Amino acid sequence: MRRDVLQAASLVGEDGVMAAASRKITALADAPAPWPIGVPGSQLVEVEVEDADHGVRVGFRFGSVPGSPLEVLTVSIEGREGLAGSAEGSGGLPASVFREAPLSRWERAARAAAERRLVAAGPGFQQVAPEVMAEMIVAERFPELAGAVGGNALRRRKGLLHLAAIVQEYKLAEEQGASNPAQLLAETHGVSPGTVRSWLTRARREGLAPESSHPNATPRP
Repeated sequence: MRRDVLQAASLVGEDGVMAAASRKITALADAPAPWPIGVPGSQLVEVEVEDADHGVRVGFRFGSVPGSPLEVLTVSIEGREGLAGSAEGSGGLPASVFREAPLSRWERAARAAAERRLVAAGPGFQQVAPEVMAEMIVAERFPELAGAVGGNALRRRKGLLHLAAIVQEYKLAEEQGASNPAQLLAETHGVSPGTVRSWLTRARREGLAPESSHPNATPRP
């Protein structure tokens, strides 16, 4: 498969690393490929996570079915002696596999990269800022608000853009290995972690997060 990597600028400033962030993890997602399982729109995404602290590369293959959470199909680990190996499941690996760090941290970074890559499918998306991702998501899921110039429609569109951007910032923080993404975003936006979590809850209710149950969480036909 041709590697068409999605990357994004770090949330950490040039003056140093925030307490909640880490520069030791890099997650690179391939361009999605069709997943021939008989369900229209199903795709496969492969992600490689490199952890400099542990000296390993971890490969994840995710399966994406419209309207369902990403499934981990395979995991392979290369690097430090004693960690080499792979696992494969026919219906996705159980969540218990990822409960112990650092594997859970690698899985979160890989999942975030895969979710962002599915939104930014296609060439030319090697650098996608959260604000740009938010514009794409809101335009796709709320087309009736396109071109809003005033009144309630404009206020709603701005609110949705803010929530969508927060979701993407959170995913990006996970992708970059942040140990506490909510704390990192709180520091970035000058609010409490509780406020960040409330934004994420509102975003899920609006269908702006991959794990949302709202109808807008899945692509419209």
